[in-house]
This record gives sequence, structure tokens and C-alpha cells, in this order.
Amino acid sequence: MFARTSTWSGSTEALERWAEHVVRQVQPFVAGLPGNAGGMFLIDREEGRAFTLTLWETEEAAEETDRNAERSRQSTVEATGVELGERGRYEVVAQL
Repeated sequence: MFARTSTWSGSTEALERWAEHVVRQVQPFVAGLPGNAGGMFLIDREEGRAFTLTLWETEEAAEETDRNAERSRQSTVEATGVELGERGRYEVVAQL
């Protein structure tokens, strides 16, 4: 299994728009992609930041969806006003 991550930051208003956008657009989109094994969308309102973690059944599934990920991230920035920070990809070595 592989994970892809993104960090976000922004004003209180931008992060509220981010949370709404995630629920309405991003979550259903990601859930429908081939090889998706789940994900989490986290927000820290006090610190003005958010974090996404999507899980992929195989490395190939993660690589295949990379193109979609960049378009989705850009769409999120444009729709909400948040700033995109770091992006990462990890191999999952243990899961509860």
C-alpha cells in the first residue's frame, strides 16, 4: 500500500471553504479512482493548516493517479484560496 500526502494553509475562511470543498468534491472524486484504499482529510483550525492522506492499493495505482492529484490540488487552491504546501508519497509499512 502507498500513501500520498498534501499540506495546506490559509485563513479561517479559506480553510472553511477547503473543508466544504473536500466533502462536496474531493472525497467523492478520490473514492471513485481505481486502486483507492481510503483516505483522511484533517484540519487544525487553530493553527490554520490542513493535511490530506490518500491511500492506494499499489504503487502503480498511486502513480496512475498522480496526474489527477495535481489537477485536483490546483482546483482546490483555486476554489478555496488555501495555499498548497508540501506534497509527499510514502510506502505504508504498517497499518492498524
